[in-house]
Amino acid sequence: MSQTTHSTVEYSIADGIAHVEIDRAEKLNSLTREVFEDLVEAGLALQEATEVKAVVLSGRGRAFSAGLDFTELSRIAEDGAVELGARLGSARALAQKAVHIWSLVEVPVIAAIRGAALGGGMQIALGADMRVAAPDAKLSLMELKWGIIPDMCGTQLLPRLVGPAQAKKLIVTAEAIGAEEALRIGVVEEIVEDPVARARELAGQIAGQSRSALVWVKRLVDLSYDSELSAGLDAEQEALSQLLGTDEQKQVVAQRLAAMKSRAKS
Repeated sequence: MSQTTHSTVEYSIADGIAHVEIDRAEKLNSLTREVFEDLVEAGLALQEATEVKAVVLSGRGRAFSAGLDFTELSRIAEDGAVELGARLGSARALAQKAVHIWSLVEVPVIAAIRGAALGGGMQIALGADMRVAAPDAKLSLMELKWGIIPDMCGTQLLPRLVGPAQAKKLIVTAEAIGAEEALRIGVVEEIVEDPVARARELAGQIAGQSRSALVWVKRLVDLSYDSELSAGLDAEQEALSQLLGTDEQKQVVAQRLAAMKSRAKS
């Protein structure tokens, strides 16, 4: 097991699973520039971690993240300027990178949501590939209450999950929704009492699969958002040609056949 601690984010790797936690429980994991930087750093490190097959993303304590820290919000309001840097994937702003980095990690990322996931906190959860929520989860893109817009990929990611009309409704009303409503409209995939435990269980199931196939599945599904159907179908065949006959695929087939043979004997 390997473990790395930053000042605001901690992550560990064991049995093919990485667990990334925002570690500001006393502040309900509210977001600062340092948190954004640490999330990006953790994501970049996991891009290079070829032993990782799945990632769990959560907040320590009773909240996923209550959103932007008030001191950070005050600083941004006082500066009154948007700070853009070099692109990381499609993102240039630091806060966007803290969300977008999870789409750049090659393997599936599961967000485990307890309590508040507000503003930037909800947007970080949207950056994951799937979301598991506790019954007490409360989600909101509340930026319009502060006279701004969801600027951490939220206007682009939420419509992909719930459609444009529902996304506009949630954003312009800035209303908070509970776990049941989030499940109904497709923001989360499951509601469970312990979302971190369930996310780790899902990650363990994923980690039993071929990593190469997992990487291709994530890439292909993401491709479907912004490519012509013909490009997606061609990419499917490219994936198949690269997977078939490899040592990894042969090993998966051998293990599968052995398991089926064992079950047949019992």
